[in-house]
Amino acid sequence: MADFVTKLSNESWDNVFDSNNIDSKFNCFLNTYLRIFYSSFPLKIVKNENKNKSTWITIGIKTSCKHKRQLYLASRDSNDPRLKSHYKMYCKILSKVIKEAKQNNYNSQILKSNNKIKTTWDIVKVESGKKSVNEDVQSLNIEGKSTNNPQAIASAFNEYFLSLAEKTYSNNNNNNNNNNNPIYYLSRAFNNSFPNINLKFSTRKEIENIIKSLKPKNSHGYDEISTKLLKASSVYISSPLNHLCNKSLSSGTFPQRLKYAVMKPLFKKGERKCISNYRPISILTSFSKVFEKVMYNRLLEHLNSNNILVKEQFGFRKDLTTEKATYELTNDILSALNDRLIVGGIFCDLAKAFDCVNHDILLSKLNFYGITGKANEWIKSYLKNRYQRVEINNKNSSHNAFSNWGIIKHGVPQGSILGPLLFLLYINDLSKTINNKSKPILYADDTSIIFKNSKFENFKNDINIVFEALNRWFEANLLSLNFDKTHYISFTTKNNHQIDLDISYANKLICKVLDTKFLGIYVDSTLSWKIHIEQIIPKLNAACYAMRSIKPFMSQETLKMVYHAYFHSIMNYGLIFWGNSSHSVIIFKIRKNIIRIFFQ
Repeated sequence: MADFVTKLSNESWDNVFDSNNIDSKFNCFLNTYLRIFYSSFPLKIVKNENKNKSTWITIGIKTSCKHKRQLYLASRDSNDPRLKSHYKMYCKILSKVIKEAKQNNYNSQILKSNNKIKTTWDIVKVESGKKSVNEDVQSLNIEGKSTNNPQAIASAFNEYFLSLAEKTYSNNNNNNNNNNNPIYYLSRAFNNSFPNINLKFSTRKEIENIIKSLKPKNSHGYDEISTKLLKASSVYISSPLNHLCNKSLSSGTFPQRLKYAVMKPLFKKGERKCISNYRPISILTSFSKVFEKVMYNRLLEHLNSNNILVKEQFGFRKDLTTEKATYELTNDILSALNDRLIVGGIFCDLAKAFDCVNHDILLSKLNFYGITGKANEWIKSYLKNRYQRVEINNKNSSHNAFSNWGIIKHGVPQGSILGPLLFLLYINDLSKTINNKSKPILYADDTSIIFKNSKFENFKNDINIVFEALNRWFEANLLSLNFDKTHYISFTTKNNHQIDLDISYANKLICKVLDTKFLGIYVDSTLSWKIHIEQIIPKLNAACYAMRSIKPFMSQETLKMVYHAYFHSIMNYGLIFWGNSSHSVIIFKIRKNIIRIFFQ
C-alpha cells in the first residue's frame, strides 16, 4: 500500500486537467489510476491447494499434533505410568493452545466481517463438521439441458436477467390501452410550480467527505477498484476527482466508463439448477458512487427545501424508518376499529418496479419538480447507455467467466446511490392520486392502502374507486401490479366476522388473506401478532443454537457482538408492536435461554 500511496502523491494529473470533454478527462484519470494500481499490486496467481484448510492451524500446532501422535504410540506400547501421564498432560496443554488459537482466529473473523450472521454460521458449520453449501453456481439447466460450462452459465444468466425486465416492461406498455398521460396525474397532484434546482459546484472537502462516508468493502466493479482502496487514496485524488465532478455537472454528462455493472447471481431457494431461482446482485464501480453522491446531495437539498417528497413515503428517507411506517399503518387500523368502523387494507406487490422505470417519463417528472437544465441532462446521461454483464466463479481456472455486455434499456440502476431517490420521484404523485378516499402508506415500491368507513356500501365503493384509479396510474406510468402477490385483508376485532369482498381490475382478482408480510412484520386480520411470533421463533432458536456452538471459541465481547448482530436484531425488530401480545411469552423464554449461555 505504501508504494501505491507514494506514486499517487507524486502524480500531477496534468492530463486530466488538460483534456477537453468529461469522458476524455475521466479516461485519463482512470487510466492513470489503474496504471499505478497495477504497478503497485501486480497480479499473482496462487494455487489454493486446500480451500477448507483451517486458518488457525499454525506450523507450531501442526508440529505439536505430530508430536502428540508420537507420544500416543509410545505410551500405548509402554507400561511406564510416567509416559502415560506425560501424554495426558501434553494433550491437555495442546487442547488449550488449540482452543486459544481458534478463539483468536474466530474473534478476528467476526470483528472484520461485514455480515456477522453469515460468518457465525460458517464457524458453526466448521465446528459441527457440516459441509458448507457452495454458493457458486456449479451447473444450470439451459433450454432443457444441464451444463457446467461457466461461460455458458454466465451468458444464460445475463440474457435471463435482461429479458425479465424487458418482458415486464413490454407487458406494462401494452396494458396502457387508455393512453393515460402520467404528467396529467402529476399536474393534478401538485397544482403549484417549483423553483429550478441550484446545481452548485462541489469542493475538494466535499469529495473527501463523500469518500470517507463509503463503506470500506473489498468487493469491486469491473475496474477492480474497491471502496477500501478508494478510501486509502482519498486525499491524493480528491483534487482531480473534484475537477471531474464539476466538469460532469457543468456539461450535464455522466462519464460513460462508470455505466458498467457486474451482476452476480444470488440463489434464493428451490432447485439450484433452475435459473428462475436466482436474483441478480449489481456491483457498480466505486468511482461511480462519488459522482452519484455529488448529484444526490444537490437533489436532496432541492427536494427538502421545497417539500417535494410526499409525507406518505417512508422509503430511503432520513429519520423515516420501516417501524415508523408500521406504526402509521397499525395506529390507523386500531383507531378505526376503536371507532367501530369497517376497516380493510390492500397490500400491493409491484412487478419489477425499479427495473421498469421509463426514462422519458422520469425525466419529464424531474423537469416538473424543477430539476431542469444541466441537472436534467446529467440524469438523462446517467440513465442512458448503461450495460451489464454476469460474472460466474470458475473453479477450474484462475480467471472467472463473464458474459458479453448487454444494454439496459429501462429502470434505475440497481445497487446505486441515486437509483432509490429517482424511483421515489417517479412514484411521488401516486399517493395524491388515491388519498382522497384512502390512507396510503409507501415504503419505496411497497404500497399499502387502508380503507375505513361506517357503512359497507360506502366502504365497498371507496375500495373499487381507489383500486381502479391505482391501476390506471400504474398503467400511465408503465408499471403493473403482481395480482398473485397483492393481498386484501379485512381487519376486525376478535369478536367480529371478516367482511367478504371481491376486488378486481380488468377481470383479475386480488387474493383475500388473513395475514400478510408488511416491511418484515407479519400483520394479521386482528393484529394479534401470533403469525409474526410464530415466524421468528425458529430464527431465534437458530440464533440460540449458533451462539451455544461458538461460545467455547469466543471472547465475551465477541459473543456479545454476535448476540446484538444476530439474536437481538431479530427479536428487537417490531418489538414495540408485538411485545405486549399474549403470544410473546415464548420469545422472552428463548431470550432467557440465550442470556444463560453467557454465564454457563
